[in-house]
Amino acid sequence: MSSQTWWYLSRASGMVAAVMLVASLVWGVLLATRALKPVDRPAWLLSMHRWFSGLAVIGTAVHLGALVADNYTHFGTREILVPMASVWKPGAVTLGVIALYLLVLVEATSLLMKKLPKALWRGVHYSSYLLVWFVAVHAGLAGTDASNRVYQAVALLLTIAAVTATVLRVTMGKASAQRAARAAASAPSAHRPPARPPAMPAPDRPTAANIRAYVGGSDERGDSPR
Repeated sequence: MSSQTWWYLSRASGMVAAVMLVASLVWGVLLATRALKPVDRPAWLLSMHRWFSGLAVIGTAVHLGALVADNYTHFGTREILVPMASVWKPGAVTLGVIALYLLVLVEATSLLMKKLPKALWRGVHYSSYLLVWFVAVHAGLAGTDASNRVYQAVALLLTIAAVTATVLRVTMGKASAQRAARAAASAPSAHRPPARPPAMPAPDRPTAANIRAYVGGSDERGDSPR
């Protein structure tokens, strides 16, 4: 085995994890916004979103394991889990550490989604946008392939995809909220008192039939208004 095998593996797995994270973000936005409706299939979008997320977790695990196994730069448990603990590019590595914790948090709450309050799960899930940007900056500053033309082209495509997905989520989310607010405003409220019946001219002789016709019900005690 070459002395640089682990280094190559750590770089490759980190790149794959970044691609899978962006793909998961894009599919998640398509699922949440239904931007491709009516040609999309929600069940397929959800399955792909989860599949990409799982691959991102696996890629991240391989990335960290290869870093620990590599002898070029020392990375131990402290360096990959504690912010600013690495002597090699501490700022860039710290972004990766924070991204790791965000990834664990998002995935853990997703697995426990049915047991958590919906508002809590949604709030944590929104941090996946921040996670993608932390990973992008971490890869650009800590990686050794930033000057490679192929890497730059892939990074540019991933950035465009992530920005487009974020803008789509924000704009369509606001539009959906506005439609929901208008629908709620136009719908009759359950707490709004019923409209008063139109006044009717008083009959010459008040009879039981006239009274029943006026109140719109029977003259039995249980149906008559009080």
